[in-house]
Amino acid sequence: MASVGRRLKTLRLDVRPRLTQGAVGAKIGKSQDLISLMEKGGQLPTDQQLRVMLDLYGVDQPTRLDLLAEIREARATEHVWWTEYLAHLPRSLVRLIEIEDTASKIAVATGGLIPWPFQTAAYMAALDDQSVRENGAEKMSGQHAVRQRRQDIVTRSDRPVIVNAVFSEAAIRAQVGGALAMKKQLHRVIEMAEQANVSVRIIPFVAGAAAASQTNLTIMDFPAPNDPGVASMDTGTGVSILEDPKEVRARRRRFDYLVGQALSPAASVELIRTVIKEQ
Repeated sequence: MASVGRRLKTLRLDVRPRLTQGAVGAKIGKSQDLISLMEKGGQLPTDQQLRVMLDLYGVDQPTRLDLLAEIREARATEHVWWTEYLAHLPRSLVRLIEIEDTASKIAVATGGLIPWPFQTAAYMAALDDQSVRENGAEKMSGQHAVRQRRQDIVTRSDRPVIVNAVFSEAAIRAQVGGALAMKKQLHRVIEMAEQANVSVRIIPFVAGAAAASQTNLTIMDFPAPNDPGVASMDTGTGVSILEDPKEVRARRRRFDYLVGQALSPAASVELIRTVIKEQ
């Protein structure tokens, strides 16, 4: 992948007048950051993206065929972290992870649960105690490892995702895993809320029905300005991925409603600190 990236960068820089990464990104409907990522070897272009780029660069046919062959070979040997967990994951979750990894912004609404980007290992284990008994410790351990690896998109140094999370006051008051484990979990939420790319909002009990919502929803947005985004719903038995723009818009309206019932980020963090002191 690094070799492909270097070749793409060289081809771009050879064009006169010189093309910027932003100009190339605009031509393929993607961001400058994605072109930069491609040229660093962090991501391979699709065949369609490659054709547009090479047309823009005025590349001759032999070079095109050679580069296309190299990219397809790189795809065949490309390794992503989740491949080692495939035996433990349903296909729908693998697809969700692939989408999350390319997102620039994620909105998460989780009702009475701490959102997955912030969950500690102890909190995960307590939530899935029954599943461990039914599915076995090894399988659930693999799923917990995956959930923790998924959290890396929030803290990674390269293109960290923006997270807007909203959840009920019930999530911070339930003693999941016991008082000590929950106190550590709440400190973890505060720690994440202090990150520049993270916003946490809590729906207080006084908000009524909104605080009782059991919505488990994620909406993912991407760098391209006209991309309608993707939504996912936890159905209890799996993950439903929604890509129809109408479906995504409906989930956005639901998320916006919940945000409208929630405290501000600052008041939410203050409420968490109060709950910690009460324990």
